[in-house]
Amino acid sequence: MSVTTTPVRPAAPLVELELTVTGAPDEEEGPVTGARLVYRGPELQEVSVITVEEEVPYRVDFRLPWPDWLHRVVEENRPPTEEEERRRVADILARSYDGRPLDELREEHAAHHLEAAAALLAARDATPAPACPCLPFQRYGCGHCRHTDCQNPDCGHCPCKCRCR
Repeated sequence: MSVTTTPVRPAAPLVELELTVTGAPDEEEGPVTGARLVYRGPELQEVSVITVEEEVPYRVDFRLPWPDWLHRVVEENRPPTEEEERRRVADILARSYDGRPLDELREEHAAHHLEAAAALLAARDATPAPACPCLPFQRYGCGHCRHTDCQNPDCGHCPCKCRCR
């Protein structure tokens, strides 16, 4: 039986933030010392309040009310959307190359910075190429390996001939 998988869409990585919180009202479990937020892309996956005694999880579907301060912490630490990140990078490019923020540029000139920002972010998110172009067993049945000699030195017919050496 052969199992084939195909990604439906690229999964955004999980981002876990642990924050120190001061000045928040105490929970039933004790004084609040921090908060833990877990995002997948811009979407909140988990939220917990850290007290002196334990970590108190809150539901992310808002069925139970959250304290007001926790809403502010979650909103202030939300990762940017792809569009917000693209505009942020384009603004940096505009300030560096034109000496003015992106919003002050003509639309057709700002479009070049937005396009460059999209290309930079795509290159950042691209899967990095392996350091060695060779894969185990790619060339030799003896188990040729990355950056070292053959894993089976008794095979008698090959030293590693990896081009990256």
